[in-house]
Amino acid sequence: MKRIIPSLSFYKNLILVLLVGNCFYLSGCAVNPATGDYDFVLMSEQDEQKVGRQNNQQIRKQLAILETTELQRYVQQVGLKIARVSHRPSLPYQFAVIDSPEVNAFALPGGYIYVYRGLLAYLNSEAELAAVLAHEIAHVTARHSVQQHGMSTASNVFGKVVAAYTGIGVAGDLTNILGSAVVRGYGREHELEADGLGAAYLAKAGYNPQAMISVVKILKHHEIWAKKQAEAEGKEVSTYHGIFSTHPDNDTRLHEVVTSVATTSQGHMFSERYLQKINGLAFGESVNSGVTVDSQFLHKPMNFKLRFPHHWKIINTHAHLVAHPIEQEAIFVMEQGPIKNGFRPDTYLKSLADQRYRLRGGESIHIGNTIGYTAVVQPKLGGSYIRLAILFHQGKVFILQGQVKQSSAFTSYDVEFLQIIKSFQPLPRQDYQRAEGKKLRLIKVTPGITFSKLANSSPLKEHAELQLRLINDMYPRGEPKVGQWLKVIK
Repeated sequence: MKRIIPSLSFYKNLILVLLVGNCFYLSGCAVNPATGDYDFVLMSEQDEQKVGRQNNQQIRKQLAILETTELQRYVQQVGLKIARVSHRPSLPYQFAVIDSPEVNAFALPGGYIYVYRGLLAYLNSEAELAAVLAHEIAHVTARHSVQQHGMSTASNVFGKVVAAYTGIGVAGDLTNILGSAVVRGYGREHELEADGLGAAYLAKAGYNPQAMISVVKILKHHEIWAKKQAEAEGKEVSTYHGIFSTHPDNDTRLHEVVTSVATTSQGHMFSERYLQKINGLAFGESVNSGVTVDSQFLHKPMNFKLRFPHHWKIINTHAHLVAHPIEQEAIFVMEQGPIKNGFRPDTYLKSLADQRYRLRGGESIHIGNTIGYTAVVQPKLGGSYIRLAILFHQGKVFILQGQVKQSSAFTSYDVEFLQIIKSFQPLPRQDYQRAEGKKLRLIKVTPGITFSKLANSSPLKEHAELQLRLINDMYPRGEPKVGQWLKVIK
């Protein structure tokens, strides 16, 4: 007789039924402070805050925090205004802006909430900013990440029991659920719950709850745009987690949870106040992380310039500068290294190579007051060559390396690796302005202004007209009205 094996989803649902059905008898059950329901959790509020503090410290080491203190204070003020009317007002909430062009936001357990600079450029009112923060606060007040942690831990335990009887492991795909939820969202039900709670918080704080719908529309339009761009460049799109990215602004249930609050409170949008706060905000790359102009990378705070071949693509991250040719057969990486007292560039490079590598073709580099050393490195046990260089520049150490996919292509690409390394120079004064990057500016619309005309004078090279419509919530065919404030890129 053929053995019928239940599906993996059956066992996941079984786990959920067992947990919920026996919740009153388990020490891990607690009343949800936001919903009043019983939740299965294996983390106390004290532990929740400890996890938040620890992860907050790690994030601040890995991601750049915007240095504009006035904007940081503003976001903190708006966030606290929402948090004070939430179900958990006593948590030590902290709000911060990450200096990145990514359009995203997320919350850590315990009340640590981050919004990316890139997202701020697409919002058009304080109420919309409050809506984003309220959504993230709701994840905290409803303890969504803590619930995911509890279910993950319990699922792994039950998974071993299920595996013993069926030979099917269910634990593997449920691990690390806390980390993935923060980035990708908590599932449709939790995301809708966060929107409903967030809308209620907006109303209590004096904002228009419909701002939640406005934000969904803005982010949905951005997602459509980002997907088209990603497909053109052959890469995956990164979008804001949860309901904002996975459901349209006309989603029935989303409207229901917001409308139930909106009927009792209209609130305010505070559009002009918000726009004035973001006037001058960096758009795209920022001066603090360096900017890409044509085939050059300009870093004003660190005072250097690097030139790449025209057919190379430059990717600027917080920790590394990465570049590769269009055919992606090679990669070049630049990063800042630790200072080693008493080391010269050549001894520094040899200390990195140690005994596992052979060095050949070493040569010194002198560019003004910058000194360095470069050599080709090959693992003694075999493997691809690496072009490695060390540069000492104004009290900092830079490590540059080029590698190829196929060893046979190293010689031809090494010519370009050396050109990149030797193009390093102090930032020329004539490049100071370009190194500031693009900024978001406000203009008052006068008769005759159209997005087409603005696009003609915009520093945005590709699809400027559509991008201007996107940041002003007029995508895909809207036009500005005389007298309104408009965001442009300078």
